[in-house]
Amino acid sequence: MYYLLMIQIESDEKDLLFTITLRPNKSLSWKSNLLFIMAISLTCGAIGLGFYIVGASLILPFAGLEIILVGTCVYFVVQRTYKQEIITLTPERLKIEKGTRKPNQVWEYFRIWAFVVVEKPKHPWYPAHIHITSKGEKVPIGDFLTEEEKLSLVENLRNIIASLK
Repeated sequence: MYYLLMIQIESDEKDLLFTITLRPNKSLSWKSNLLFIMAISLTCGAIGLGFYIVGASLILPFAGLEIILVGTCVYFVVQRTYKQEIITLTPERLKIEKGTRKPNQVWEYFRIWAFVVVEKPKHPWYPAHIHITSKGEKVPIGDFLTEEEKLSLVENLRNIIASLK
């Protein structure tokens, strides 16, 4: 097992089984995000309470609303970092699983009929897209990866496919 940034590759040479796990970058842990929300809440609450004591009582409900809004936004952003994609390759099969914490979507193809397609962007500012195609169906993979990570993923997929032939 070895790691390439947000790409984890596990191999079982004996059974010719390769598993590639793709995960987005998690810049902060859940505990760190809770500390951030607490810091914002204390600051906003203290300012709102100060204005309430001075006589501006309308500030306090908006301060509470701001705390709820920031907490909700942080929660939804953190939930997206638990997304993952698992690509399993054997000499016969290729399986793609996508989901948050557990597979929500699963695609399974004959490996010999599956192809890795890299769609180059029309403009350098836009990201490249990686698809696995089989039987006229396109499954995008690694949309959350950086350009360098996508290049690394494509290179590793090509090496694994070559070793399975």
